[in-house]
Amino acid sequence: MKTIERVSIVEYEEKYAAGVAKMWNESRDNWGGDAVVTTAEDVVEKEAESTNLHLFLAVVDEEVVGYCGLSEYKEDTGALYIPLLNVHPGYHGLKIGKKLLLQAIDQTVEYGWPRLDLFTWPGNTKAVPLYKKCGFFWEDRDDATHLMNFMPQVLQIEALRPFFDKHDWYSTSMRPIEIKPDGRKEKGFTFYEYRWEAEDEFVRVQFERTGRGISLIETNDWRVEMEVPDFKLLENKDYPVIYRVENFTSEGLEVSLSGNSSSLVNEDLNEETMVESEWSTSSSVQVHVPDQEPSPWKTHPVIGADITINGRRLPLRTGVFPLQAGKVDVRTVQKYWRPRQKGTLYLDVESRMEEKTVWTIKCPHQKVVEWSQSSVEVEVEGKGRATIPVSVELLMNGFLNEEVEVDGRTEDGRAFSFRTKIALAFPGFGGKFGGDTDTEWYGYNGPYYVCIEKRNHMVSVGSVRSKEDPLLLMTPKLGHPFSEEFSKKMATSVEYIELAEAFVVKTSLESEAFPGIVLNSYYKIYGDGLVEIHHELINNGGNDYKNLHLLQPVFPKYKALALPEKDGVVIGTEALIPYTEYLRDKDLSERWLYTTNRAGDTFGIAWPKEATGRKDDWRFAFEYPLDQLPSGQKICRGPIQIGVNVTTHWSDWREMVLGEVDPLPEKPVFEVVPKEGFVSKTGDEVTHSFRSLLTPHVYGTLTIENDANSYRKEVKREDGVTAIDVPIVHERPGLTTLTGTFRSEGRNADFMTCQLVQGDQKVNVSQAEDRWTVDNGVLTFTASSSYFPGIYSLCHQGREFLHHQYPEAGPRSWWNPWGGGLRYVMDGVSPFSMMKEETKVESVSKEDHNGNHWTGICMATTFHEHEKMKGVTLKQYALTLPEVPVVAVYAEIEQGAPRTFAAEKIALEAFLKPDENLSSCYARIPTEGVFHTYYAGVEEYELESGPSVVIGSDGKKDHLMMIHSQTRKQAEMYMNQDVFLVESVHEWSASSQKAAAVRPTFFVIGEHEEPWKQHPFHRISFKGI
Repeated sequence: MKTIERVSIVEYEEKYAAGVAKMWNESRDNWGGDAVVTTAEDVVEKEAESTNLHLFLAVVDEEVVGYCGLSEYKEDTGALYIPLLNVHPGYHGLKIGKKLLLQAIDQTVEYGWPRLDLFTWPGNTKAVPLYKKCGFFWEDRDDATHLMNFMPQVLQIEALRPFFDKHDWYSTSMRPIEIKPDGRKEKGFTFYEYRWEAEDEFVRVQFERTGRGISLIETNDWRVEMEVPDFKLLENKDYPVIYRVENFTSEGLEVSLSGNSSSLVNEDLNEETMVESEWSTSSSVQVHVPDQEPSPWKTHPVIGADITINGRRLPLRTGVFPLQAGKVDVRTVQKYWRPRQKGTLYLDVESRMEEKTVWTIKCPHQKVVEWSQSSVEVEVEGKGRATIPVSVELLMNGFLNEEVEVDGRTEDGRAFSFRTKIALAFPGFGGKFGGDTDTEWYGYNGPYYVCIEKRNHMVSVGSVRSKEDPLLLMTPKLGHPFSEEFSKKMATSVEYIELAEAFVVKTSLESEAFPGIVLNSYYKIYGDGLVEIHHELINNGGNDYKNLHLLQPVFPKYKALALPEKDGVVIGTEALIPYTEYLRDKDLSERWLYTTNRAGDTFGIAWPKEATGRKDDWRFAFEYPLDQLPSGQKICRGPIQIGVNVTTHWSDWREMVLGEVDPLPEKPVFEVVPKEGFVSKTGDEVTHSFRSLLTPHVYGTLTIENDANSYRKEVKREDGVTAIDVPIVHERPGLTTLTGTFRSEGRNADFMTCQLVQGDQKVNVSQAEDRWTVDNGVLTFTASSSYFPGIYSLCHQGREFLHHQYPEAGPRSWWNPWGGGLRYVMDGVSPFSMMKEETKVESVSKEDHNGNHWTGICMATTFHEHEKMKGVTLKQYALTLPEVPVVAVYAEIEQGAPRTFAAEKIALEAFLKPDENLSSCYARIPTEGVFHTYYAGVEEYELESGPSVVIGSDGKKDHLMMIHSQTRKQAEMYMNQDVFLVESVHEWSASSQKAAAVRPTFFVIGEHEEPWKQHPFHRISFKGI
């Protein structure tokens, strides 16, 4: 049996979920080759939340090979919609797409809807012939590739049923199929035409694009048509509309005609007649201009009538574009305005009249701008345009939103006048205001704004000073099941509310899917870029609602995305901008997201505890379960928070949203990590895994180089993995560096990572009088409580890396006393004050969060003398591992003072001198500039440090890399002829009898010449901090 004969079209059920997932995973090439991996669970969840009325699947021998959704069209009235159509690539050419589309058309007819729409993309030329054969017309538009199918209306016309009862409409269609937009253009109209021929019979039906209605029907027996003089009609002017009926039979036709136009059309039409051969009538109509111009997304106002022929109704409709005599828009090319600033506004005028006219435009008096002249005069060609520069002075930041009076005259002296609206925002710091244009409502606070589209309630949140596109909040939905009704509704009311701290735009939407429910949305714009969104649902109906849900979709661009998970924050360090489908939304551990573009513009996103952040197909969304909403009651939920350049780092946004929380380490989206942990022992096998923290599978060839050994592993896409594992046995202790490459069909990567391999020698901590020395076999570090409260010496294989003057601290450069070395400095505590306090040193062993034991010393200084810090104990830890050239340094503050410390600073100072000659010692700091290396001991420099810095000296292979904590507030360097200082500043807070901690900074000695871009050190923390 041929495959087409084994195809069955079925309704989706959960039992098909795995098959649907398999189909999508094998259909990537149909959709640009994306790497989205779909699971059965994904399908179940998506279809449970879907707004589809039906989901048709094509099944061959229990394998799902086709998918066709059917829902209500969200952009316009009077149509159903195919949101997604797919045929498995292995089954192309077998007419499966045709069967799915015909099923959708049949279902649309069964429901009684007149039209079926879909969107595609211009390059989808393989599918266009199928769409057209199935009755779709490709609309000629710049903003979308939109197709409309009027076959459901044709098949519901009673007068045409005799033909279609006898003949198959698909096979008898005579319509030419061309790979281009459809339509015959005439007098501004676009007409689409169907034609069928079978034996000696034919049917011809013509539709007008914007009115989505029939303008002509012709059969063997008769022809009915209407004729409108032009698509664009001036208001309050009489236009003749002609209706014609031709009879091709020998018997008379009983014809009645009754007007059925839009409310914006004045027409009085009601006639009955008997047509023997040919009959026509003319009706005079006038149109009125609507509040909003007709949109290409929606059905236009129509002129039309219902004609009956021998008792059978034929609806005729033609869309029109009502116009005033002219239009005036105000624009400026100046991006920023401030009060009392002078500049130029441009009045762009457009005439809709046939003849040349002269206009006098009266500049309206208001509080926002002062015009340099009270009126302007301009001559405009028939149906022409002109622009007039007008000098103005800005009086205040606000919304110029006024009616303009225009008086005009034609060449023959006939006078006319009209009123038109001009609208232009002048945002500026401190300016809080709102206003609207023909298509949007706006609210501003300084440079920050909220823009709400009138036709579909889609909301943009952004800043006029940002280089990033605004964040898009899609139309909210009520459910279950979720309804798309608000996407084609305009808010019934909009309010602007000015508060002392913010500006609020309130919109109200009335639900028909859930009768009696009103959704009020409050967009609260703060002057620092924070926007809070509250939703209020009011039940004005007589029914109680249970298990109501509110869904607010959002569509961010995930540039340099920060995504919180339980063991860290996933950071987008790649150029890749992930799709929503790539996110592991079930792994989200906190209620926020954060994005950053290369220009530094940031968006923070957060949602309240009562909401769930989750994927919503290709969008992200926040879902509120509302439980019960009794009649006469209301519920308020929120806020959803959007931060437009509010913070410069994800950690600040996190703290702002959640309050005081423990820090989380960063995890790159792609990296090589050891499964058994970053620290191992000699002889242990460690599985190094190249992994992705996104959902798409990783496939390609992984190569890892280690100690002159090379390891290679190849993985194919069908293996379905998100990690490639390579086991390696590390035989030598120390800092083991691994380099490698990853190559796939679409991407190449180079990487470097490392492993801390502990040796068999134990770490020895010894005391000689007041000197404490820690020796791990490859390095030593030393502290002396009587010399200076810190580590004064760090030696690797006999080479000193720190600068000090043991055994006696004294003056040096700007410091007195100066002990050099490595120590934490409390803000407001001078070296003299620090040395007055007693410091005790003891041997310690600390366990990290992976269970590894680090050994070293703790230097504890309890303040008894210092007035501010009295009662506080500063504990400085320096720890290492056996035979590993790494030292971890961190601090704990035990707050025993009877007071609270808030936002106090503590700095880690490291005075460095890896060579006897200070002028041969340098810091390597890669930047976007031309200088990358700075030498100490030469001249004075203040330098900004990156996340890490490499310290070295001429002629030496080994370098010291100082890896700063991610929680630092800042990191800088200072050099002059006498010192080489690297400093990182941290912040701590603690109430009485509480403790605070500073996360570790790492000192790593090896042959690395540049700071590492990726490394696992930030994931090391010690229990208790």
